[in-house]
Amino acid sequence: MHIVHTEADGGKGGQPLRIINESSGMIQRGHQVTILCPETAPLHALAREAGLTVVTMPLKRKNVKNLQLLRQWLKQNRHAIDVINSHNSADTWLVALANLTLSNPVPLVRTRHASGVPRNNWTTRWLFRKACAHIVTTGEALRHQMADIGVPMAQSTSVPSGVDTQRFHPADKQQSRAHCGLSQDDFWLGVVSHLRPNKGHSVLLRALAKIDNPRIKLAIVGEGPHKATLEQEIVELGLQQRVLMAGHRSDPERWFPAFDIALSPSHDMEGVPQGVLQSLASRVATIATDAGGTADAVIDGQTGLLIAQRDESALHEAIIKLHDDAMLRETLAQQGYDYLCAHFTRECMLEAMESVFSAAAAQRNRS
Repeated sequence: MHIVHTEADGGKGGQPLRIINESSGMIQRGHQVTILCPETAPLHALAREAGLTVVTMPLKRKNVKNLQLLRQWLKQNRHAIDVINSHNSADTWLVALANLTLSNPVPLVRTRHASGVPRNNWTTRWLFRKACAHIVTTGEALRHQMADIGVPMAQSTSVPSGVDTQRFHPADKQQSRAHCGLSQDDFWLGVVSHLRPNKGHSVLLRALAKIDNPRIKLAIVGEGPHKATLEQEIVELGLQQRVLMAGHRSDPERWFPAFDIALSPSHDMEGVPQGVLQSLASRVATIATDAGGTADAVIDGQTGLLIAQRDESALHEAIIKLHDDAMLRETLAQQGYDYLCAHFTRECMLEAMESVFSAAAAQRNRS
């Protein structure tokens, strides 16, 4: 198949990484992949760095000029394309409207990465139910949101972003700490994510400040617009000696095994956070909030501890609970790892997406 991905602008978080990971995997399976996105989208540079074929296309705004440019490209190439996978609202609308004006339009699959509730009006219902051959969500909770606006369950599939278990895997804790520059004898909490307000770092800092144990420390791995605010909060809470702001790291797979507990304190609109899946793949005990589709992977008391969003008391209690019970940490880490390997690997994702794309392409052939 020739699969074309479109993206208006998914920022620097998990969305572009999902597109790149999935595209690379599809190429390894013998498919052709092309990515259409604006030059200003982070995906543009990231995909080219990954060796993927990228076509610069202005998709960030829904306007006549962008529609005409996309329509022209699709008209010239549509017979060589089997399926289009869109990832944001603007590019989905542009593809859907361009398809309306073309004979033999290319089937459109929409992937919803965020858990924001879609508008329930006739235009949105037309877009998802009629213009899209299929809807993919990155978590079951997002899939049920689509059902709430009338999308049949048979027209949607939950396909969480799969983890590359060749990259993220269990490793020796002492060696990992030596690599990351973390003290060997302290109890390390870790969070790996983009630094945005809705990722919940501030809630985590307040929970940590309530723990009167200087040996319990926190590593925050990532960059983003919330960095300066977090640095100020660390000073205000008196946590300078207990929190490491590690910045962006190109080797997060080396950091997860260094943690005693990995955390996802998010209250973001998302599917299953990449950091959650990566921590499970690294066989690290995990505490996460019930944001988006996180509960698909973190089953409370079985594969990790699942708590309410924005609840610093619950987060504080969960940290203390795992700190005080090494056997529970080990049990959750192993069960989380086993569950991840059975349901959330890169191969699981590729198998599911290949099935969705093949079915969508077959609809075109029948029409």
